[in-house]
Amino acid sequence: MRIRTILSSGLLVVGFLQFSLFASAGGEETGWGWIETIGRWFNLLILFGVIFYFARTPISQFFSSRREGIRKEIEDAQAAREEAEQKLAAMEARMRDLESELEEMRRQAEEEAELDKQKILDQAGEESRKLVAAAEREIDGLTRAARQNLRDYAVELSVEMARKKIVTEMDSETRSRVIDRFLVRLTGTDRENS
Repeated sequence: MRIRTILSSGLLVVGFLQFSLFASAGGEETGWGWIETIGRWFNLLILFGVIFYFARTPISQFFSSRREGIRKEIEDAQAAREEAEQKLAAMEARMRDLESELEEMRRQAEEEAELDKQKILDQAGEESRKLVAAAEREIDGLTRAARQNLRDYAVELSVEMARKKIVTEMDSETRSRVIDRFLVRLTGTDRENS
């Protein structure tokens, strides 16, 4: 803003100086003489000198601040680039770590699956042993019961056969002798003696 004011003022001064030179010539247009040319150049140099004198500080401040802004932008860009490179390196490291973590997880899953498989096989083996033992106990119990039933049946059959034989073959005298022997054994004495 200040530069524009200075440049505007400078142009007004140049315009005024040219107007004054034109007026001093009496308003006639005569050719330029070498003194007038030198004067005009001198006026132009003074104008640029005044502009330079007043505009030097703001222009140098403008370019200095612009240079500083550009330098700061470059530094910020470099810092952002370094940060991005660090993030990229971290992401690449994480990716490598992720791959190794995935491999480790896969290995652990396989180990756990193998352990679970072995555990299931062990449990199935234990269950089958228990079932076989229970079946053996049940078979043993059923076998004993069947043997006992066979014995009972054999005894009943023997008794029935003996009864039939006794009934068919035994007469009253034989019956009396058998009863006497039984009583003798039972009491230890003879029936006839009593």
